[in-house]
Amino acid sequence: MDVKIKISVVLFFTSVAFVSAAEPANGKSPAVAVPSYDDLLQRAEATLANTKDYRGKIIRKERMKGKIVTQYNTFKFARPFMVYLGFIDPFEGREVIYRQGWNDNELRVHRGSFPDLTVNLDPRGSMAMKRSHHSITDFGLENTVRLMEKNLRLAQKRAEGEINVSDGGELFGQAVWKIEAKFPKGGNFVKAREDETLWDIARRSGQDMYLILTSNHDKNYDDPDDVETGDEVFVPRYYGAQAEFYMSKKTGLPIKIVTLDRNGRLYESYEYPEIELNVNLTDRDFDPKNADYNF
Repeated sequence: MDVKIKISVVLFFTSVAFVSAAEPANGKSPAVAVPSYDDLLQRAEATLANTKDYRGKIIRKERMKGKIVTQYNTFKFARPFMVYLGFIDPFEGREVIYRQGWNDNELRVHRGSFPDLTVNLDPRGSMAMKRSHHSITDFGLENTVRLMEKNLRLAQKRAEGEINVSDGGELFGQAVWKIEAKFPKGGNFVKAREDETLWDIARRSGQDMYLILTSNHDKNYDDPDDVETGDEVFVPRYYGAQAEFYMSKKTGLPIKIVTLDRNGRLYESYEYPEIELNVNLTDRDFDPKNADYNF
C-alpha cells in the first residue's frame, strides 16, 4: 500500500475512534458534572461582588397568621442600599422608596389609591411590615445569599441535616441547579433583658425577628414589642425545616427560594421571574420626584 494511503487510512480510523469515544452511544451530549452547594454559593457571591445594581419582578408568598399572603412587585436595587418597590397586585399603583441614610431612614410611601397620601414609615414598624416577614432593610439578593450560606454552612459544620444538589431543569426560561436542604429541629432559649424587643433579641442571637415571633406561639406575641423582661424566648437554630434554592446556571444567582416550616407547610417563597443586572440605575430611580413615579 502506498505510504500516503496508509497514513490517510490511519488518520481516518483514528478520527472515527476519537469521535466515538467523545460522544455517548445515544448521541446525547456528555452529562455536566453537578457542582457542590459550596461551588454554587461561591459563584453567587462572585456575581454579586461584580453587580452594582439590578431590577426586575418578584413574587412573594409568605405565611402571615396562618394564611399565605401573595404579592407581585417590580423592584430596583442599587448599592450602597437603595430600594424602589412598585406594587402590581394587590395595591396596584402603590410605590415605596427606601434609601439608607435618607429621609431619617424611613420609607417614603404613597398608597396608590384614594386618598392617595404620601407618608413616611418606620421600616420596622407594624404598618410597613403588615404583609411581610422582612423589613425592607433586609431586601436584596445579597441578604438572600447570606442567609443561604449561614444555614448551609452551619449544617455542614454541625454534621447534621441533609443537603443535595441536582439539575433543576428550567425555570423562568433559565436552566437552574436545585439545592435541597433539610434541617433538624432545635435552638436555644434567650432570656429577654430589660426593655428588649424581639428586634433586639434577633440582633443579639443572629436570627430573623419574624421567625422568632412565630416560633413562640405559647407566649402569644403579636408584635415585637410584646416581649417582657425575663421572658425565655425560643430562638430556632435554622431558618426553616426544609429549603429549596433554584440557582440560575447563567448568572449563578438564586431565582427562586422556598422555605417550609416545622409542620411541612410553606413558610415563604420568593421568585424572580425577571431580573437584569448592572443596568446603570441612578439617584433618579430612587427619588420620589421622578416624573415616572406618582408620589
